[in-house]
Amino acid sequence: MIHELSDLRAGFEVSADAVVVGSGAGGAVAAANLTEAGLRVVVLEAGPVVRPADMTRDGPRFMARYFWEGGLRMIGGSMQMPSMQARCLGGSTVVNSAIMFKLPDWVRDEWIRDEHLPGLRDAAFDRAFERIFERTRVQPTPLAVMGRRNRLVGEALAAAGLGGGPLPRAVQGCHGCADCTTGCHTGAKQSVDRSWLPGAVQGGAEVYTNATVDAVLTEGRRAVGVRGRVIDREGGEPAARFTVRAPRVLLAAGAMATPALLLRSGINPGKRVGATFYAHIGGAAAGYFDEPVEPWIGATQGWGAISPNIRGLKYESLWAPEPLILSRYGGLGRGLYDDLQKVRHMALIVSVYRARVRGRVKVRRSGTPVASMRVPDDEVATVMRGVKEAVDGLFAVGARGVSTSIWGMPAVFRSPAEVELLLTRRVRARDVPMTGNHIFGSCPMSADPRRGPTDPDGAVRGVDGLWLCDASVFPSPSAVNPQATVMALSDLITRRIADLEA
Repeated sequence: MIHELSDLRAGFEVSADAVVVGSGAGGAVAAANLTEAGLRVVVLEAGPVVRPADMTRDGPRFMARYFWEGGLRMIGGSMQMPSMQARCLGGSTVVNSAIMFKLPDWVRDEWIRDEHLPGLRDAAFDRAFERIFERTRVQPTPLAVMGRRNRLVGEALAAAGLGGGPLPRAVQGCHGCADCTTGCHTGAKQSVDRSWLPGAVQGGAEVYTNATVDAVLTEGRRAVGVRGRVIDREGGEPAARFTVRAPRVLLAAGAMATPALLLRSGINPGKRVGATFYAHIGGAAAGYFDEPVEPWIGATQGWGAISPNIRGLKYESLWAPEPLILSRYGGLGRGLYDDLQKVRHMALIVSVYRARVRGRVKVRRSGTPVASMRVPDDEVATVMRGVKEAVDGLFAVGARGVSTSIWGMPAVFRSPAEVELLLTRRVRARDVPMTGNHIFGSCPMSADPRRGPTDPDGAVRGVDGLWLCDASVFPSPSAVNPQATVMALSDLITRRIADLEA
């Protein structure tokens, strides 16, 4: 059963065999597996249920309601980078583009070697990906729903010698409406609230929405449950309290919220919780063409490529709600008006790069997470190489101008000759508009307690009955969109807990 705000205004106290904090990629898989094993499961989600009627193109209104801090939760350090983290049933799987890549073999080998995680070499990890892909119906984006924007991006990537093809996505029957960021009102996207949580609920799981967990409860060296508040974030009514008692506590609140919850609870084995933090970085290139592109038509992100020249770099087409796209433009009055007229003729390529970055997560006095990250200048230079490849490709297929929105660069590159500035002019991280939507590694798994607060099975060191099953356990960036790896690791961890693999 799914309990919503109207049912919870008085608070609640319940017990279960397991409590899962978070209903996104990791939490939903955990809930489904534990329920399948016959356990009584409680799932706690800080946000509300999102219904198709709520999934409108009013991006700012949607984000204010269904994202943490309105989609503007910031990562500081070398730059100020917004991190769009969903706060709703199904988590970020509701609002992302459903891109699903298996963890690259070279990253998998690195994790096994550096953190001594032999379990990732087992066939069980491969079977986890197979289960995830089958249940979420992963398939290449159909050509019929590409639209002109995705096709242009494909032509540009090919012209730049980058190859590429339709992106694999967890979508069944895509309509090509480019509205993924505000949910999928057609129901085609196989977000976990549609593909995994219903099975858990049918198996008896109790799901509580609008339930923010404040702390993990412990007795001695054992986790025994969680406590928190039911919060009406729109009505502003006083919070009601809740407590869930369970001998198994699984945290899947995300790479910023999970370490914050542990720190608020006084759990910090080896002082490694939040001591590391990673995010993919990147840039973008917007090409302007003579003919109308109508970029709001076609799959949100339908075409992409893995760079053959720069390890850990990938390219994707992109569309998002107009206010997000237009936030890349500066100016007022006539200048801004003229820029808006170009959007109909625009095709956008974004680059995503697995840089060598170092960050950390702390908690404010209010208990909310705050993250910072340092990006070395040489890694920014690598991002510039990737942006240049995208710009070159757009010019090769007929773009009349290309914008990168990078500080210190021309507002619009007018010719391929100008593009060399991307390589010759010094650019720092703060000069590049970036969005940190792929975040991980704040509580990494490792066989070495000096390197990670969680062991190779996702268990938190020093606290029995407490596991993590989200992107916080990544030892390092995944180099691809992380959703599939989050789900596969959660599947691996929770099937071991429930003894389902046997």
